[in-house]
Amino acid sequence: MFGIKRRKAVQPEPIPQPVQSKPVIRTVPQMTTLARSSVGNRNYQQDALYVSDSKILAANKKTRLLAVVCDGMGGMADGGKASRTGIQMMVQGFKNIEKAPQVNIPAFFQQGIYAIDQVISSFPKENGRGSGTTMVACIVEDNKLYWASVGDSRIYIIRNHQMQQVTRDHNYWLRLQEKVAAGQMTMEEAMAQRHKEALISYLGMGNVSLMDINTEPFTMQYGDMIMLCSDGITKTLPDAQIKKIILADEVKPAQKAEALVEAATHANSHSQDNTSVVLVHYEEVDIKKHH
Repeated sequence: MFGIKRRKAVQPEPIPQPVQSKPVIRTVPQMTTLARSSVGNRNYQQDALYVSDSKILAANKKTRLLAVVCDGMGGMADGGKASRTGIQMMVQGFKNIEKAPQVNIPAFFQQGIYAIDQVISSFPKENGRGSGTTMVACIVEDNKLYWASVGDSRIYIIRNHQMQQVTRDHNYWLRLQEKVAAGQMTMEEAMAQRHKEALISYLGMGNVSLMDINTEPFTMQYGDMIMLCSDGITKTLPDAQIKKIILADEVKPAQKAEALVEAATHANSHSQDNTSVVLVHYEEVDIKKHH
């Protein structure tokens, strides 16, 4: 029109919108730890425990975790001091090797047990009686489990709805079972012995020799749970009830250690011993990252 050529209207370029990052979920292995202890109906707390914080396993370096439970012997001068000493020495030793590139963990446990035994045996004696404590300890290196035991505290492994005790009770019953197996006495005669539960190995003897240490590590699988406990748990709750609490869906994972201690205290409300439990759970956890 009128010889004028109209220009085509130019559309403005759309303003680019920022790209929303989407969370990417990946799973990583983690050792989750729980612990609970109660004085029970006793006047003094002679149990002591320690467990490392929960840890995500690193792919490029060794990750180590320590768990220890000690049960001081109440019939001796100061079981509480003995159990605390056992924990302190084991933890200090662990901190010295925690980040080392290579560690002979069975040898570490053996040397630690000898050293703790000597220190506790040197405590001043009252009325000719010294101090003593049991000990169960675990070191998890990545997914490899090592354990050590002296006395009658226990370590259990829970896997696929099965629970197995991996330590022995170092008491006179162990010797009686050996005599039965050798044909030196009948099971009825062994059962009739009054001092079946008397300890034959503990820290503070001064010459401790009976200990259980696994020289080849146990390889953990996702879902495995390790339980360390004093006999305040095992002399009150049968294994079936312990397993039921650990596996119960209605008991939240973070409350399982507390539930075990409360069940023992409730079951024996008049004379419950000091009661301690540590749980170590090997699991996959979700990690969210934005990119």
